[in-house]
Amino acid sequence: MLYNEKEAKEKVIEAGLELLRSGLIARTWGNISARISEDEFVITPSGRTYDSLTPDDIVTVKISDCSYSGDVKPSSEKGVHAAAYRRRPDAGFVIHTHQEYASALSVLGSVFRVNPYGSGSSEALGEDVPTARYGLSSTKKLTKNVEAALAEHPGCRAVLMKNHGAVCVGRDSEDAFRTAHHLERAARRRYIAMTGSLYPQEALEDLPLSDYAEILHREIHDEYDRRYLVFDDPAINVILETSAPFIKKVSMGGKMMPAYIDDLAQMTGPRVRCLSADASDEEIARAVKGGGAVLIEGKGAICAAGSEDDAAAMMMVLNKNCMAALLAAAGYRAIPVGIAAGLLEHQIYKMSYSKLAEEGNAEETDG
Repeated sequence: MLYNEKEAKEKVIEAGLELLRSGLIARTWGNISARISEDEFVITPSGRTYDSLTPDDIVTVKISDCSYSGDVKPSSEKGVHAAAYRRRPDAGFVIHTHQEYASALSVLGSVFRVNPYGSGSSEALGEDVPTARYGLSSTKKLTKNVEAALAEHPGCRAVLMKNHGAVCVGRDSEDAFRTAHHLERAARRRYIAMTGSLYPQEALEDLPLSDYAEILHREIHDEYDRRYLVFDDPAINVILETSAPFIKKVSMGGKMMPAYIDDLAQMTGPRVRCLSADASDEEIARAVKGGGAVLIEGKGAICAAGSEDDAAAMMMVLNKNCMAALLAAAGYRAIPVGIAAGLLEHQIYKMSYSKLAEEGNAEETDG
């Protein structure tokens, strides 16, 4: 199905709001596009919140070379979308998601067969879901790897992006959402089967992460007093303490955790320390200096950031990372981002975030 340009832009805006409601993405993570001809598609802009978009913000991009005109910068992952349209001539809509279970499985770098993990999924996804090799966010290498996965698995409708997320393809908006939802259901079933007794039973309740979080604010006197040594860092205005099931489960191991998900590497660097259950505020302050996350043995984690939104985002990516860490604990070859790539992701993120903060729009990750 091809949309005209006006319809396509409206569909992309609607899809952004639906993705936020569905939990398949958060903030500006992920991106959305719609094909308008054999040669062009429209896509969400870089670093803009989905609830603020207007049709004038949606950018028209050429499939052949990703060129565009105008002052609005398209998503930095436009190349991935162009690759999907090249390899899937019947595709009219593409969504890049950061859904939890699919993202966790991406660290395995493998292909999984769809049929054992839910009736109807193979119709929506194809017989298998491949994983594209790792590439730094927004790079030509990432685009090349996704396109290679689509080419090698011509029947697939979704591709996992290693250590990152997923690309979901559909004939139209509704079909792309169907792909994304079937992918998450199949990924969840596979994940539960793989982790077995390590899977935290509380996670089956599907409560929002916010239900497991307590937030402290610098500007509230009593809350400041509880963690004043941490708040002594001028970069930290909010502290989020979480006991979310996956995070708490991993914290029980008492070990440092590598960054398996590159979104976490962007925010915290290539590893997250684990402090003892009786760690002092001084130790915690050192561990989260400048903003970051630290596991607290047997309790969960502390996320420290400049804003409540940043702290919540950090908890979300930490949770996905802990999901990936449980796959490693279950004996599977879960491959971290790596020290060099993690440091580079973190440095790029800090530079990009600082620039956007100066412009008053500090929302970008891979938008």
